[in-house]
Amino acid sequence: MPVSASPTVSPPVLLIVTDVFGNTPAIASFARQFPLPCLIASPFSGETIQYPAETLAYHAFIAQGGVAAYADKLSRLIGDNQSSLRYAIGFSAGASALWLNSENPVMANLQQAVLFYGSRIRDHRDIQPGCPARLIFAEQEAAFEPAELVSDLRRRGHAAELVKGSRHGFMNPYSSGFCLKTQERYLQELLELTQISAAA
Repeated sequence: MPVSASPTVSPPVLLIVTDVFGNTPAIASFARQFPLPCLIASPFSGETIQYPAETLAYHAFIAQGGVAAYADKLSRLIGDNQSSLRYAIGFSAGASALWLNSENPVMANLQQAVLFYGSRIRDHRDIQPGCPARLIFAEQEAAFEPAELVSDLRRRGHAAELVKGSRHGFMNPYSSGFCLKTQERYLQELLELTQISAAA
C-alpha cells in the first residue's frame, strides 16, 4: 500500500501592511522585533524613494491608485502566501486595505488581524472579517469622528477601541501624530500575541 507523504507545514508568518510611507527603515526595525518571519506589503513597487513629508507620501499613494489599488495588490499577496500567514498588522491605508480583504476566505487561516487607524474602514462598515480582527483608532482624526465609528463598529460586533489622547499615525515615527509611549505599549501587546506561535 502506498504511503502518502504528510503535507508540509509552513512556518507561521506575520504580514505587515504599511501606511502611505511604504517600507521605511522604521518598518524594517519594527519587523525585526518579532519572533516570526515578516512579510511586508507596501503600496509602492521598489523602495528607493523615502518621502520626507506625509503630504508627499499621500500624494504618491493616491497616484498609485489609492486604497482600492492597494487592496487589490494585497489580495494577490495574501493569495500567494495563504498557507503560511498567521497574523496581520495594518497601519492607516494598509489597515483599510487589509479590512477590504478581510472577508476573503483565505483570511480564515489567520489567528488575528490588528488594524491601526484605518480611516477608510468607515466607508465599509458592513464587512464581516473571516478572522478575528482588532480595530484600533486614534482619538483625533481630521476627516471623521473616530468615537462615533468605534461605537458603531462595536454595535456591529467588532472588537474596536479608541486610544485616548492619540492622533492618526501614533505608531509611525515619520508621522506628525507619532507617540513613542503608545507605540511601545502596542508593540509589547503584538509581541506577546506572536510569541505564542513562535514557541509552538
